[in-house]
Amino acid sequence: MKITKIEIFHVHTRPQSGQRPILVKVSTDEGIYGLGEAGIAYGVGGSAAAGILKDYAALLIGEDPFNTEAIWEKLFKKTFWGQGGGTVIFSGISAFDIAFWDIKGKALNLPVYKLLGGKNREDLRVYASQLQFGWGKERKSKGRKEEYAEEALKAVAEGYDAVKVDVLAHDRNGSREGVFLEGPLPSETIKIGVERVEAIRNAVGPDVDIIVENHGHTDLVSAIQFAKAIEEFNIFFYEEINTPLNPRLLKEAKRKIDIPLASGERIYSRWGFLPFLEDRSIDVIQPDLGTCGGFTEFKKIADMAHIFEVTVQAHVAGTGVAEAASLHAEIAIPNFCIHEHHQKTLLPEYEELCVHNYQPVKGRYKVPELPGIGQDITEKLYQISDYVSIEAS
Repeated sequence: MKITKIEIFHVHTRPQSGQRPILVKVSTDEGIYGLGEAGIAYGVGGSAAAGILKDYAALLIGEDPFNTEAIWEKLFKKTFWGQGGGTVIFSGISAFDIAFWDIKGKALNLPVYKLLGGKNREDLRVYASQLQFGWGKERKSKGRKEEYAEEALKAVAEGYDAVKVDVLAHDRNGSREGVFLEGPLPSETIKIGVERVEAIRNAVGPDVDIIVENHGHTDLVSAIQFAKAIEEFNIFFYEEINTPLNPRLLKEAKRKIDIPLASGERIYSRWGFLPFLEDRSIDVIQPDLGTCGGFTEFKKIADMAHIFEVTVQAHVAGTGVAEAASLHAEIAIPNFCIHEHHQKTLLPEYEELCVHNYQPVKGRYKVPELPGIGQDITEKLYQISDYVSIEAS
């Protein structure tokens, strides 16, 4: 089997929520194709991911997609900048690696999880993620504490027994303007966050787990300060409390915070996770299939974490391609913690890109049983993307 054609899709002109997915389709001489996704559809940098996919594509035409280890090493070691790592480099490697595993599954008529070692469980526990934007088909920032409680109750009514929320990112009017979370926090800022956590806890009761995420907007000082203010609410874990670029800081935070810590959305590859695992400063690692290095690297990261008794939750904030891939990866590892179901997966602008709209049922996810990752793209994707095609000459 040889790769004969690579198609790259960058969806970035829709005037909707600002999400800009980057997907790749890899076709072979046997008529089988695979799908992958670069996990930087938000923030700034998506065009760089689309660019790296184009650059890498020229190196992959003619390769056998079954040789995932050799191709991973080629992109890492033989591109010069690959060994420097970073978001863009690893998002490119990740997108292609996911597509190659999709091809392998389809060629063997097996779901990918069976190629990764099979099921460790029958289904996955799921949490409703990013309630500060609401829970439903409309994405809108929330301000009042009552709104946070209302959105949590919507998720619980659907059967979720865990929710995640950023309670510090927006002011009382739901705006990010002027919100600054570094250094000692003013009493009013702490009060806003605590009131929201308390409102959610009072609404959902003691048996629903609450995850608090800071998106790296806090630093060592403010993260510790806020942790102490919310410890009484039995927080399931406390996520991305500071920049991951200096692992020693999280080690210091871990010493002073009595809530399990999670991070990994902006940590890539085994090399990136190693210092955090050696320090045992993260309790739940969150590698993203679309940035950590794809299936090939995710499995190695998860196995390495298992040595340090660290559990794993794949970070998921992409289309149905990323969602499906993550389900396969998580169900195949013994040290799975919980699955992230992001609010944006409920948006019509995401639903229209993929054939299958996989959703949890009563807070539990079943892994797709179709060959490969069990996902496909729609014709709509071709119509609304910046589209590049690279073929064998």
